[in-house]
Amino acid sequence: MLDIYLNPKKSMEKLEIKGYFEMFLKYILPFSFFPVLGYLIGFTVLKSNYVSSINQFLDMLKNDPKADKSTIDYMNLILNMLQNNDFNKILIFLLIVWIFEIFKPIFLTGLTYFFGKSFGGEDNPIKVFNLVAYAVIPVYLSEITYMINSSLTAIALFLSSFYMFYIIFIGSEKILKVPSENSKNFQFIVVLIIFYVILSGILGMLQTKLIQMLIS
Repeated sequence: MLDIYLNPKKSMEKLEIKGYFEMFLKYILPFSFFPVLGYLIGFTVLKSNYVSSINQFLDMLKNDPKADKSTIDYMNLILNMLQNNDFNKILIFLLIVWIFEIFKPIFLTGLTYFFGKSFGGEDNPIKVFNLVAYAVIPVYLSEITYMINSSLTAIALFLSSFYMFYIIFIGSEKILKVPSENSKNFQFIVVLIIFYVILSGILGMLQTKLIQMLIS
């Protein structure tokens, strides 16, 4: 598994394709718990630092006349939850986060499968799921930085997301057989990134709304 990330071009050529259940049970479920663990540590062990960072963020938003009111309301909701030590609401928050994290590779698999076929790749969803499952693991690992709630978190997410798409780009030619002629594999990854960013933003808003509805 480690060879996939250290030497993706060679390892993709000999990647063993596993079944949906095996990939989901061995990779998606355990690694999707890293962002949940990050939040849990931030909400408990590092709670004072987490609360301080939220207060600093809210102070910055209050001084910005263009600040989004819904963002302020959401952050105040999280702040009150932590200050009141409401573990029931914390568990609900963590559960919602985990559900959306589990859905991430499924959602990305759908996009990769659709655009992979559109750009001349194989019609083979199990190969797509294997590729995406491996590619998303660096993002899961980087999300442990949710515990510190700082600019480092944004940097870690950006770098891991970049590497996730790099893995998919390499795998699009080696595994999905998206042709490199006329830069079709490059066009594929550009379109995939655009739609992933747009739809991830929509899913993020849905997650936020659901959290607000259930813990308010």
